[in-house]
Amino acid sequence: MKPLRTLIKLYLNSIFRFPVIRHSKDPRERRNAIMGIVAIGIIVTVYGGMAGMTSLQMISAGIDPAVPFLMISAMACVFALAMAFAQGSATLSGFADFDTLMGMPIKTGTVVFARFFALYSVEALYCAAYLLPCGVVYAILCAPAWWFWPAFLVMLLLLPVAPVVIGSGADLLISAAFAGSKYKKGITSAIKMILLLGFIVYAYLLPRLTESFMTAPGKTADMIARIYPPARWFAEGVTGNFPLVLLFVSASAAVCALFVLLLNKTFLPLHDRLSAGYHVKNYRLGTLKRSSAAKALFLIERKRFFNSTAWVINTIFGSILIVVFGIVAAVMSKTLMQFFRQASLERFVPALVTAILIFCATLSPTTCCAISMEGKEIWIAKTLPVPAKLWLRAKLLLNLVLVGPALLITITLLAVFYAGLLSPSAIVGLYLLPVAALLFTTVFGLYINAKLPRLSWKSDTEVVKQSSSVLAMLGVCFGLVAVTVIPMLAIGYPWVSAALAAAVLAASAAVYGTLMKNAEQIRRNL
Repeated sequence: MKPLRTLIKLYLNSIFRFPVIRHSKDPRERRNAIMGIVAIGIIVTVYGGMAGMTSLQMISAGIDPAVPFLMISAMACVFALAMAFAQGSATLSGFADFDTLMGMPIKTGTVVFARFFALYSVEALYCAAYLLPCGVVYAILCAPAWWFWPAFLVMLLLLPVAPVVIGSGADLLISAAFAGSKYKKGITSAIKMILLLGFIVYAYLLPRLTESFMTAPGKTADMIARIYPPARWFAEGVTGNFPLVLLFVSASAAVCALFVLLLNKTFLPLHDRLSAGYHVKNYRLGTLKRSSAAKALFLIERKRFFNSTAWVINTIFGSILIVVFGIVAAVMSKTLMQFFRQASLERFVPALVTAILIFCATLSPTTCCAISMEGKEIWIAKTLPVPAKLWLRAKLLLNLVLVGPALLITITLLAVFYAGLLSPSAIVGLYLLPVAALLFTTVFGLYINAKLPRLSWKSDTEVVKQSSSVLAMLGVCFGLVAVTVIPMLAIGYPWVSAALAAAVLAASAAVYGTLMKNAEQIRRNL
């Protein structure tokens, strides 16, 4: 049991980085780790508040208490399923210290269970954030039996087991199926992007789902129960049906045991399969292509980006939202224009559209983790016989190429389909301000990453999801939306957007000048 406890502690510390907070003498590393914990705390608080308010509203309205438990547990399971699918293979089977770990006198089953527990523990944290406020609301308003809290806590801990098994198992199967393909990164990224689009649709339909719960709770609850029966077992178990408590606990434990045993039997060949690379048969050296240093650095940066599924999924989300917003707005242009005219909200349209475009375009620039993604290979960039300015410009150009075309196409669609609501000056501002915001977050993201790099990591998920520079840019994104949109709403003159765009462009130029001036020092200090 001691090796198992040690491995679990090691993996949990690598996720939450507690040893760095306690023992690191590098203030930058400690700050990065603390910001990661703060971000998790904010997410947990927001999730818990939303779930608690929803539960309070439903129970106070006289709806059966099992219904909010069913609804919120299903949402938590969907979230856990998606997270496990996004990082299952990387966490369970793909890790850098495989040779060292498997060379130790530790059973394979111990390694498998420890890694599964590390993946499960993160999802259990978010599920607890969803469900604990609901349990408190139910206990206060409904005064359940004495065994409610023990049964509720046990079931709460087991709730993410089945979603984690399904999500990570699907990720492992897909990754193993295409492991020998030349385009395995592109295929797996495309499949996960389809899931991401499904989440966008799910988020769009969520308000309607909540409304249907309030108007016809029984019908909607039956639909969810048929799709995912364990959610019904959980909901009815915590509200008084003790046999369903036993069924849920035993089924979850059985699913966990079977998955760990199966993974234990296939762990080594599965790891070999996932680690296999693509090799061209009968390779012959032909004509070598030559390019300038700037182009070569950009191609290297582009290849690094598309070789990281986590980076692609996390970054491309904003571009997808831009395209989806443009298409939906164009298709529904007549309906939306009629609504704005009837509600006398025409003057708010430029500010609303600008806010959406800025949010989507600046949500997660590639530059906020571009330096960190170099990882332990940063020595290559530091020894390249090229100016550091070219190295940094390649990272800036990548984000502009990925987001810029989608942004310009969407703005053009809006300018064409909403010409009746947007004045010529508003259309000019619609081009200027979002593009200026994109330029600012592109250069400022690289500036932040240069200040807060995270070069020591075992999985790119740590950089993309947990690094402090990424979390800081989320705050910059929301702040930029507020700083640019609030004056448009408060003042309302057509020239305001142009003035704001000029101010943002000036700030972008200042940050860009600082980066270029200190480029060599930035690269040398990494």
